[in-house]
Formats: sequence, C-alpha cells, structure tokens
Amino acid sequence: MAFSLLVILPCILSLINVTFAQNWKVHFFPAAIILAAIGFGPAGGLVAGITGSLYSAILLGNPWLIAGNALMGFLTGFFFRKTLKIIPSVMLAFACQLPWLIVTDYYFAGLSPVFIAKLVIVLLLGNLMWALLISLGMNPIKKYLC
Repeated sequence: MAFSLLVILPCILSLINVTFAQNWKVHFFPAAIILAAIGFGPAGGLVAGITGSLYSAILLGNPWLIAGNALMGFLTGFFFRKTLKIIPSVMLAFACQLPWLIVTDYYFAGLSPVFIAKLVIVLLLGNLMWALLISLGMNPIKKYLC
C-alpha cells in the first residue's frame, strides 16, 4: 500500500499547479518527492522523483526532467538520513541538482540563460516552501506519535 502511494501520489500531484506572475507555476509534486524521501529514504525519493516528473517531461518534451527530479528525491533522502533536518536536506539536494538542471536545460532543451535563471529562482522558492510546510507539519505529528 505504501509503495503504491509512493508511485501514484507524485503522478496525481504532478497534474496540480498554481499559476502566478508571468505564467510561472508552483507544482505540487515536489511535496510528494520530499515526503517520499523523508519516509522511505533515498530509494523512495528516487521513485517519487521519477513518477512525479513523467507528466511534465512528456508534456514539455524534456526527458531530462525525470533524471533531475530523481536526483532531487534521492539526494533529499540521502541528506535527510544524515541530518534528520528537512529544510537543509532539501536545499542541499537542490544545490546538488542545480548543475544538472542548468546543463540539460541549456544544452539539451535549448532554454535561454535568462529563462533558466528565472526557473532556478522559482524552483528554489518552491522547494523551500514545500520543505518549510512539511517541516512545520511534521512537528505536530511527532508530538502525537512519540
């Protein structure tokens, strides 16, 4: 049951996004990737990263998204196991994923440097937002479980 949620939840959440300034979107599937990485470790983050980015990769014709989000999920799980801190784990994983994102988006997807710079800011803020919300949500849950 838990494994099926690990696969299905990121897929469903990849269909949901909120558009704001200049047609930029906040996606919901990173929340599932972060939760999977925290709950199931690097392997869970990897699986959630793959399944969560399939829709976007197909829609945008950018298959490199899959590897980038798989890397993000794996590394979030890896860093969380080492630190047990959600926000630093997500930010470290994003910092490690960043070279992949820049190289693939520029050289393979043909995106402009200006677009990539704006994308990096939006992704940074989105990842920080999800990490913060998940971190804040975990404390009340821990009180009831411990």
